[in-house]
Amino acid sequence: MRKLLLVFFVLLGSSSLFSQINLLEKEQQIKSEFDCLVLADTDSLKLSICNEIENIFSDLLVEEQSFDYPFSELSKMGKLISPDQKFRIFNWNCVLDDGTYRYFGLLQIKLKKSIQVEVLHDAKLVADMFHQYPAVNWPGALYYQIIPFKAKSGNSYFLLGWDGNDFRTNKKLVEVISFDENGQATFGIPVILWKGKILNRIVFEYAKQARMTIQYNEKDKRIVFDHLAPSLPVYQNQFEYYGPDFSYDALEYQKGKWVLVENIDVRNK
Repeated sequence: MRKLLLVFFVLLGSSSLFSQINLLEKEQQIKSEFDCLVLADTDSLKLSICNEIENIFSDLLVEEQSFDYPFSELSKMGKLISPDQKFRIFNWNCVLDDGTYRYFGLLQIKLKKSIQVEVLHDAKLVADMFHQYPAVNWPGALYYQIIPFKAKSGNSYFLLGWDGNDFRTNKKLVEVISFDENGQATFGIPVILWKGKILNRIVFEYAKQARMTIQYNEKDKRIVFDHLAPSLPVYQNQFEYYGPDFSYDALEYQKGKWVLVENIDVRNK
């Protein structure tokens, strides 16, 4: 009996070691692909490399041990994990010759008995603030923070993100992501009340040379952001002339909705 137990634990340890070695090898392979991406000089080659990264990584992420693996060697890729440890986002972009961006992303979702991976397909959509999108029609962006919150449909999350857009403007987004009982992701649910309208997400557009901030204030439980305005009134709705005007607005949770509150005081009290 003792011999059988010893053989079992040796096999278990060997399996775990093999998995770790596989993760290390695949991580180095993906890192090498990113190094090639930096040197790529045509759009077709860049996109081909990004598709190869996507294929290798999506196969790797279904391994159970990969959920806790840091992938610290992949410095050219965004890596986020939700505060409740329910899912991870891996995210990167490809700058094309015309100044536009193509985005790539993978969701790794921890279910009760398995790991599920969803590939995010950048549909090159102009992110509509009034619609929901599945993963196959993802309005691409780079995400830098996940903020969980309760919604009527269950646990949902804000994603704070950036989009390089084009030569004239950048965009920042407050995206909403939710998951059904099977782990399928939906981008955009109507939880934002903005000047009498119900929005599925918020998209800010501003001048390329400007810098806009969106941050979650943990103490006050609100999302705080720069208020954008044109440099002159004549440039209304010409977003290449928009930038912060040194005032701040916020989204605050009120009665099941996240409500716009304008001209907040951000000074420490």
